[in-house]
Amino acid sequence: MRTNAVTRMHALAALTILLSAADHWTTYLCLRAPVVGWQVAEANPLAQWLFDSFGLIPGLLIDSGVTLGAIAFLLSTHQIPKLTKGLFFGLVIVGTSVAVYNNWIAIRALGLSPLGSA
Repeated sequence: MRTNAVTRMHALAALTILLSAADHWTTYLCLRAPVVGWQVAEANPLAQWLFDSFGLIPGLLIDSGVTLGAIAFLLSTHQIPKLTKGLFFGLVIVGTSVAVYNNWIAIRALGLSPLGSA
């Protein structure tokens, strides 16, 4: 039974990492350069503060580092119940999925390439 719980937790962590990477990539595409006729802004105030304070790429790298650190902590600690960890991962997965979806809509509306090419 423990193996299944560990496997599920690692699957949730992997999905969180993949969605976070997709969020960071799509955020980068939307914010890397102005698009004529559009006013594009970051909706997350904490992310906007990171970008304003450190720049877009460093801010995304800081966000990635914090995300990976939190995931590593959750996977390694026994002080937090498995249910709480699973609920946290689920919340992050849902929230990040919404962000990726919104970014995808913006990328299409802005006429940007999801591959990052001009």
